[in-house]
Amino acid sequence: MGKLVIAGGGFAGTWAAMAAAAKRDELGADDIGIELVSADETLCIRPRLYEGTDETMKVPLRPLLEEIGVAFTVQPVASAGDGVLTCGNGDTIRADRLILATGSSIRLPDIPGAAEHGFAADTFESTAKLDRHLEDRQHAGSPLTVVVVGASFTGLEIATKLRLRLGADAKIHLLDISEKPGHGLGENLRETIATALAEADVAFLGNSSIEKVTAQGVVLAGGKTIATETVIFATGFLASPLAASSRLETDCSGRLPVDPFLRVKGWNKTFAAGDIAAAMVDDNNRALMSCQHAMPMGKTAGRNAVLALAGKEQEAYTQPFYATCLDLGPFGAVFTNGWDRKIVATRQEGAEMKVKINTNWIYPPTPDLGQEGIFRYIRA
Repeated sequence: MGKLVIAGGGFAGTWAAMAAAAKRDELGADDIGIELVSADETLCIRPRLYEGTDETMKVPLRPLLEEIGVAFTVQPVASAGDGVLTCGNGDTIRADRLILATGSSIRLPDIPGAAEHGFAADTFESTAKLDRHLEDRQHAGSPLTVVVVGASFTGLEIATKLRLRLGADAKIHLLDISEKPGHGLGENLRETIATALAEADVAFLGNSSIEKVTAQGVVLAGGKTIATETVIFATGFLASPLAASSRLETDCSGRLPVDPFLRVKGWNKTFAAGDIAAAMVDDNNRALMSCQHAMPMGKTAGRNAVLALAGKEQEAYTQPFYATCLDLGPFGAVFTNGWDRKIVATRQEGAEMKVKINTNWIYPPTPDLGQEGIFRYIRA
């Protein structure tokens, strides 16, 4: 019936591949070929990188894809058109249906010295670089001073977790342009966040913007300087440049608008899922750049691409359940339900939820489950 190509081996792409293979099996459509194209051999469990790197955060893709009959090409993708990819080596891959799922990367601010002197827990490689730097500084013997820039979800997790990693002597500063930490997380979490920062002895500097970063520290607007060799940026995400290569209109985060079936608006053969897609989860809320939305979006896109190839009716993407679990270091964690973030569990109870999420719920099924076991998982 045709060929489906999936660009990207992150959460959206991996779940799209599993869902597409399961739908192909369900339909008995053995003449549909599925191929995943990714720059990496592994799926990085990116939501865990605030902890520091661990090899268990890299999941090999090839054994999983081989088990479900999905071809795997390891190549960076340079650009995309409707149903066509251009790889970094110049090869062109054409598809009858295409899913763009190449994720996002950190949105570094346009500040002199940020890229040269700053760190980020954004990819496995960038986080490993930060880990080595922190180890070197600790071995140097003097107490560390660390500046974390950005006090939303990721910045809060990094800053509070650093207290556990670096010990009581380290000075940890958390900077944000907003007046309060966790500004975008809503009123319900404000008191919890303030308590957690106090317990972690993290100094919050609100209404702060940086003029430049040097090898010796950061210079704030107004001239104040914080002496440090460690500046970590947690300043939000920007969609993969593959979206911009399409020459289609994108939103303020660089994401491609999609219709309720996750089809890219303006194209006929292409779907988008995960951080590269600007999708509505319900009538009022847009999907966030998180694995919580990337996985079900990937499943919907994978199924719909196969259904389209089979000439069958597609299903709309919807995700009524939304929850968050924020790791706050010595405090534990806070688990919330709903877009208004109603607090359900805190401290040790919240931390136990976070462990389940980080070590189980966000991992793909293992190949030793066999094809039928993987398909049962993805259909659940």
